[in-house]
Amino acid sequence: MDSFKDHRKPSHRRFERSGQRNRRAPDESTGAEGDYLRSLVDSRSEVTVVLENGEQLRGRVRYCDLNCFSIQLADRGLNVFLRKSSVLYIYEE
Repeated sequence: MDSFKDHRKPSHRRFERSGQRNRRAPDESTGAEGDYLRSLVDSRSEVTVVLENGEQLRGRVRYCDLNCFSIQLADRGLNVFLRKSSVLYIYEE
């Protein structure tokens, strides 16, 4: 039995395509994040944004987009654009 060798060529295809359809990945967003940011823009309430590096920014959300938003800093009056991916969380004061 030890002398038996499989003489078939190894298949280099990792995935079989027969019967599979190209499917789109499910949306990870329900739209609630955008609605919440828009409500912060409309209400003009003070928020604290905590970034991934631990830095905290206080101010008002002025603008929101699909990938970024703008906050007007409370102490300096500057508008800062932030990518949503760099934000750990936001809380209202």
